[in-house]
Amino acid sequence: MSEKFKRAVLFSGGGTRLMIYLGIYAALEEMDMRPDVLIASCGGAFAATVINAFPDTISRKEYLKSEEYFRFVSSTVLTKHKKLSQIGLFSLKKMLDKRSAPYLEDVFSRYLVEMPQDLTEVFPSLKNVQFSKEIPTVIIGSEILFDPKEAGRERSGRKLYRKIILTDPKTAEKINPEQIIIPSENMMNSAVEKIPMIKTDFSLLESTRISVSDMFYVEPVFLHGKYFAGGAIDLIPAELAHHLAEEIIMEKKQAYNSVEEAFVRAVLGFSGNERLSEIEQISADFQIDTTGIKQDLKGHYLKKGINWGKFEIDFSFPNTYEQFVEDMEMQWQYGFDQTMKSIRG
Repeated sequence: MSEKFKRAVLFSGGGTRLMIYLGIYAALEEMDMRPDVLIASCGGAFAATVINAFPDTISRKEYLKSEEYFRFVSSTVLTKHKKLSQIGLFSLKKMLDKRSAPYLEDVFSRYLVEMPQDLTEVFPSLKNVQFSKEIPTVIIGSEILFDPKEAGRERSGRKLYRKIILTDPKTAEKINPEQIIIPSENMMNSAVEKIPMIKTDFSLLESTRISVSDMFYVEPVFLHGKYFAGGAIDLIPAELAHHLAEEIIMEKKQAYNSVEEAFVRAVLGFSGNERLSEIEQISADFQIDTTGIKQDLKGHYLKKGINWGKFEIDFSFPNTYEQFVEDMEMQWQYGFDQTMKSIRG
């Protein structure tokens, strides 16, 4: 194994947190604490792609305020599953069933947000971004180990998902999959294979598309003859971070709400909140507190709600491009300020 990186930062969270992560990264650069490796899952993977694609804070921030990115956000289409008669009853059933992934859930056709399989269509500016040598980047995703035709069957103890670590060949040499097994009972009894797999043959944008494919939220992606799903399989890969770097910077996260907890249990077969408690035991050198984000950015942060008139799930997007730019600026500033506060005290 080659020697460790000095400092890792973990970006682990929803697609609506991109600007916050860019603010965090800018603050770390400002304090001369630029990470030597970026570890990202779910929406954090998109932030990592933008950091790799543009050379500095200004151009990264400008991209997320661009017409291209605004078009993507404002053209978000929800599927028929937004109906409460669909998602509401389904969520309730999953919340009441406390078993660990008793079935092979149909994540292939039951999801909330339409997203193209190929992100280069909607992000032409990010089309040619590769894993760079300047900013080593590791992205978390999962491989689905069953076929769409098998959905709905009983699991009977079978492992259904495998964690995949997407990176470049040089960074891959530093990772020993045997040394980052999560040893807890919570994970060992889950529907997730014990040993993760490293893949170096995907582009950064393909890796991001994989990582954002969260269960019941975004459709899995079909690449190289296999189905891949999201980074929720290991939202905060603390063991991997410690394996790769001497110093760790991560977020202090909010707990999973009851629906999120139920979905993780139904699909992956473990408790998301138990996993968060395990991560608390694996100390980080610096924790950036973003637990108050919904209150602190109220009105300037994407909100999922219920439209009772239509009896369906609703996303509140900025009404105008100007409002979008203002929201993005506030989110960036929030990430920057919270990092300064958490590290400098």
